[in-house]
Amino acid sequence: MPASILPFLLSEVETPTEPKVLSFSVRARWLYDGDCRLDASFHADEVVRARRAIEDSGFKVKLLGKPDVTREIFNLPRFKRIYTDDPRKGWPYLSASEAFMFRPKSNRWIARDKAPAQAEHHFAKAGWILVTCSGVVGRCVLVAKRLETYFLTHDLLRIVPVLPAGYLYAFLSTWMGQTLMVKEQYGGTITHLEPHHLQGIPVPLLLENEQQAIHEQIMKAYRLRDEANDLLDQANELLHRELGVPRFDESQVPYLGGVKTPKAFVVKASELAERLDASFHLPVAKAAVQQLREGKYPLVRLGDVAQHIYIPPRFKRIYVAPEYGVPFLQGSHIPLMKPYNLKYLSRRAHANLSPWIIREGWVLVTCSGTIGRVALVPKRMDGWAASQHIERIIPNLGRIHAGYVAAFLMTPYGQHQLTSKIYGGVVDELTEDDTAAVCLPDAPWDVQRRIGNLMLQAFEKREEANQIEGQAISTLEKTITKSR
Repeated sequence: MPASILPFLLSEVETPTEPKVLSFSVRARWLYDGDCRLDASFHADEVVRARRAIEDSGFKVKLLGKPDVTREIFNLPRFKRIYTDDPRKGWPYLSASEAFMFRPKSNRWIARDKAPAQAEHHFAKAGWILVTCSGVVGRCVLVAKRLETYFLTHDLLRIVPVLPAGYLYAFLSTWMGQTLMVKEQYGGTITHLEPHHLQGIPVPLLLENEQQAIHEQIMKAYRLRDEANDLLDQANELLHRELGVPRFDESQVPYLGGVKTPKAFVVKASELAERLDASFHLPVAKAAVQQLREGKYPLVRLGDVAQHIYIPPRFKRIYVAPEYGVPFLQGSHIPLMKPYNLKYLSRRAHANLSPWIIREGWVLVTCSGTIGRVALVPKRMDGWAASQHIERIIPNLGRIHAGYVAAFLMTPYGQHQLTSKIYGGVVDELTEDDTAAVCLPDAPWDVQRRIGNLMLQAFEKREEANQIEGQAISTLEKTITKSR
């Protein structure tokens, strides 16, 4: 064996059709790059393929940490989070996972007078790239105008680009960039990344006009996401104004002794409904319904105006490559700006996927795990499959508008009604009957349509943004791998 090639054992498995040991080789000089790692996963075949693709691309290559590629790559120290109940005295806080939400929002406020030293560093600037560095590592998000306003967790690495930000973001989002970042992770139960792990990642430099074209596509995608959020804001404002209801005020909830913890309340024996869990009887849901009754329109049960509300059964999933399967949406994808790690169900193995297929214009609600996350099915997702952890609400056209339903369920008035019905021990669950029992104002069709159309436009813009971003990343991958 040549001295420049060293063998590695990736895993020890033995089946009738597989060799006892899966092996591969790497160039010896790669061992001395970075931390001199000897763990096989660090040098796995996908890593070798990514490095060779970049080295053989023919483009000039520079390391991510070089001054003409990035100005700075840094993280922040851990800190004790002390929250305040008064938004005027704090900064809205986002965790790493919340920074990737389609609609980032927070109900936690870091107390300004208890904030860590150099608190201003927790606020990212537009054009920076954030990378998850604890748990699921390597996911990237580009900072746009909304994220600038949040106090961000230390679990996000900050990259300050010198190259066009959209181009650098697109490369780090390619399979090559993702592979080279993920290989650097270390740790047992919880994996981590550090700034120096990213500094040595090779970045191929396309021609300046090609870099700029990809950058502009990525920036357009993020502008569309901001526009989508603006539409959601408009829909929310219009909903409250047209229904004649104020923003939900929890101070009006009839807790004994006010709203300060611990919260106490009483329940009539006749209202127990064979449920003895305190969460089922929290008066916040009743207060929400009572405040809705003071609005312009009478209330109606969602189940009485929807065509159908259902949860499909569990099933065994057989995953295949994208070209052979049906995209499979999972509950964790619902609140995200784009579905990360999307899987595909085999068309051949699943002879009849109709119970799990979703259609344009349906309302989706997570009903297992984290309850009550809401989304609309846009045109691009028509025909996708979705998990049994996602409930389907099919609107009765002309009677209830899907966008209106989604807008209402996203408000505290809808959220409190949904979450009050949760049952289960380790995993929270919600049934179709529980969702059908949600009360909402029976607004005229014209009011529903004006609110609902804003919601539909927002979700269509989100998918347009995802399509544009996906095309930009795909173009970059093909340019790098086909240039040899």
